[in-house]
Amino acid sequence: MAKARIIPSPPHDRLFADRVDELAEAADTPDALEQLVRGEYPEARVVRGVTDVVERWYVYRDGRWSRF
Repeated sequence: MAKARIIPSPPHDRLFADRVDELAEAADTPDALEQLVRGEYPEARVVRGVTDVVERWYVYRDGRWSRF
């Protein structure tokens, strides 16, 4: 359902990124996605970011941005 571009963090955790993509299919808002992801990653946080072109949902596995 999500029509936003999903940006997972940390970017190299493929298991997390794949699971977020799966869960995003059932979420129509960042809050809904956050609740779904928190079922498996309790510290997860989803933040909506908007540009002039694309809406993005930043999904932080550990509650904040991480490069690793």
